[in-house]
Amino acid sequence: MKVGILGGTFDPVHNGHIAIAKKAKEQYGLDIVFLMPARIPPHKAEVATADVHRLAMLTLALSTEPSVDINLMEFERDGRSYTSDTLTILMKDHPDGEIYYIMGEDSLRDFPKWHEPETIASLAKILVAPREENTQSFQNLIAQRNEEYGNVFYPLDLPYNPVSSTALRECLESGKPSPEIPARVADYCRRFGVYTKEPTILRKETIELFDSLRERLTKKLHMYRLWHVTGVAYTAANLLAERYESMHRKPCADGCYDEVQDAFIAGILHDCAKCMSIPELVAYAKENNVPHEEEQEKVGDVLHAPVGRYMAEHEYGITNPVVLDAIGKHCLGDVEMNDVDLAVYDADYFEPYRDHRPIDISLSELRNIALNDITVGAYEVTKASIRFLETIGATICSQSYRVLEALKKRLNTENTASAEEKDITQKENESTMSEYTSKDLAKTAFLALEDKKGFDVRVIEIEKVSTIADYFVIADGSNASQVEAMVDEVQMRLYRDYQVEPKRIEGAKNSGWILLDYGDIVVHVFSSEDRLFYDLERVWRDGTTIDTAEWSE
Repeated sequence: MKVGILGGTFDPVHNGHIAIAKKAKEQYGLDIVFLMPARIPPHKAEVATADVHRLAMLTLALSTEPSVDINLMEFERDGRSYTSDTLTILMKDHPDGEIYYIMGEDSLRDFPKWHEPETIASLAKILVAPREENTQSFQNLIAQRNEEYGNVFYPLDLPYNPVSSTALRECLESGKPSPEIPARVADYCRRFGVYTKEPTILRKETIELFDSLRERLTKKLHMYRLWHVTGVAYTAANLLAERYESMHRKPCADGCYDEVQDAFIAGILHDCAKCMSIPELVAYAKENNVPHEEEQEKVGDVLHAPVGRYMAEHEYGITNPVVLDAIGKHCLGDVEMNDVDLAVYDADYFEPYRDHRPIDISLSELRNIALNDITVGAYEVTKASIRFLETIGATICSQSYRVLEALKKRLNTENTASAEEKDITQKENESTMSEYTSKDLAKTAFLALEDKKGFDVRVIEIEKVSTIADYFVIADGSNASQVEAMVDEVQMRLYRDYQVEPKRIEGAKNSGWILLDYGDIVVHVFSSEDRLFYDLERVWRDGTTIDTAEWSE
């Protein structure tokens, strides 16, 4: 296989990383490209952002990118992550493989200072993405390194993109949107205060309880198990936040959802009994009369779920039945599962520290399914678990088959109940809406902004230079009231004419930049000062500015 590796701290991951990975795969015919996060990179004393957040952001960014995957090899290795060590291990494990290491122009400039550069050059072909505007300087640098290390450096045909991780962190910290940050990543950062340090979906008391429980678990669980339960906590909470926000469900008075708090605490405690061996689990269950099925004793390891439920209540002081039930059901599931049960059950299978390979489906696909619907996610997780156990000839609890059937019936019932409503909606849309293109959407947004006296309204076609969208529509207003009116007019017209709503909205109406993401087009409405500061026209100068004179007429 031809395998591409793009390493980094990914703090945060952004669309530039993904564009480079996809371009490498396409241009050099790679079979797979891995983003490989470093836990302790050689060039930094430490990474400020918590490991769980960097990995979670990666999984969210790649949840809709089947051609790019995550490899945790460097992350799971002790000590600093040296590329020469990584490539040596990869070649030993895959002697017939062909490794393509991907780096940026700045890394190529510093390459002689890297640890064992000759070893790296002997083990991999190295693909380089431009990081500066001077193309001749880029070509000269590649030629120079090829002379020094033996013709192993190859350019990637990408437009120069001056994205800065520092600038992106500042955007996230200030709450300002950036087209370079995937929507799910931006949402995650806001929810958990990744760069602002002020979570919006977790209560202060929830965080305090979580920290206290995690501290106690450090004395009982192996480091890797502690990583896992932390990943489950954040993933389960994020799944529910994604679900409720997409449903526009009203939160409690403090802006939080009770279920999110419950899932977060259940996640950190769900494996609290994993410190016990199978004989110890069986003995503990009998000694304390823990309710469980006899079949679970034969399988053994699954017994940690009901035992964990008991331990959470009697040793960790948890009295909330919702949290306790989710812990007890996380391993095999149950024929009746509420949102918290489903979120913890799903998260246990594909949280960010997981790197197993299910059969017939990838972890990225499972994550994407669950982010769209946690019930469908649970059904697919159950299928994947059964399929894997069948393949290796392992014993499967009958409970798994009962859960699979119950989830299937539940989904069929939900689909039947909503089919008529969906059919009515579809017919209404078909009767009021003809087929349209992304250019039609851009034109309508342009006219809406012009009618509200937006300044210097421009449409830039970016389809050929980016996967973000087909068009950017950019305008600015002189004051907050005008910006608000422009944004409202765009939303009203696009819904009226095409029944489309933005997939996400970034920025508040009293801020200096509001972004409306419709998928095919992205509308940017600035204050005049912020438009000059961000200067998107310069950033996207490789795109094509559309002549809108006829549209105005």
